[in-house]
Amino acid sequence: MEYNKLDKRILISWRIVRLMAVLIIGIILAVCLFVLSGQLFFKPYMVYGYAAAGVILGYLLMTFFLYPVIEYRQWGYIISDDRIEIRHGIFLIKITIIPIVRIQHITISQGPINRRLGISTINVHTASGVFGIEGISGEAANAMAEMLKAKLYSRLEFKEG
Repeated sequence: MEYNKLDKRILISWRIVRLMAVLIIGIILAVCLFVLSGQLFFKPYMVYGYAAAGVILGYLLMTFFLYPVIEYRQWGYIISDDRIEIRHGIFLIKITIIPIVRIQHITISQGPINRRLGISTINVHTASGVFGIEGISGEAANAMAEMLKAKLYSRLEFKEG
């Protein structure tokens, strides 16, 4: 079986979140460096502070440009008659298999960024935790939740009967 891909709009969402992190951490680093540069004790060591800040900002910029593309390529999900299979990760690929009969309930959520982009996250709740499939268009998320509910009810009726 082939994995279903996420909606491409999730790339925009991931980048917006990472850009906010870059800006917040960048402002904190700038304030810290400004305050420390005014202290006589730290003046000889400021070159190390600037180097550390550069490395941190470089890493954050790499996560802004590179990680969303890699993450999008790795993300996938399969919904079959008896299970949901979710594959994700950047360096270490994690595959989660959720039996349909173990589902307790399903929620659909949207943060402010995803709501603006028209994408949702489907959260599948089991006794062992919550598993999410993010980056699904709003209409597809509702249809997927209804399909999962129908599969769960049919499996439970089959099991009882």
